[in-house]
Amino acid sequence: MTPRATPVSNDLGPFLKSARRAVGLTLRDVEARTDITNGYLSQIENQMIAKPAPNVLFQLAELYGIEYSNLLGMAGHRVPSNAAQTPESLNGIPLRALEDLTEDERKDLMDYLNYLKSKR
Repeated sequence: MTPRATPVSNDLGPFLKSARRAVGLTLRDVEARTDITNGYLSQIENQMIAKPAPNVLFQLAELYGIEYSNLLGMAGHRVPSNAAQTPESLNGIPLRALEDLTEDERKDLMDYLNYLKSKR
């Protein structure tokens, strides 16, 4: 018999449970949409895991539509100073949005980005 982990004292687990329920997902729904097992997620939500890996938090932030940097902070990870989102920043734009661009649109985007850099 293995000893049971003791609960940790942070708000991450209850916050994630609330966020999951707010988007109408079950633990199994989350497992089906990510590579996070429902058992692992249950342990996080029930505060048995204090500091989930950043990649887990990233997947949950995307799925639940919440700020990744907030989850990092709640879990006790160091939050990079450039992780804060501002309206004029590109943070938060999913890279998959770029996948919808045609090759010509990608070239135009790169040209425009190079133009903006040249104005510095």
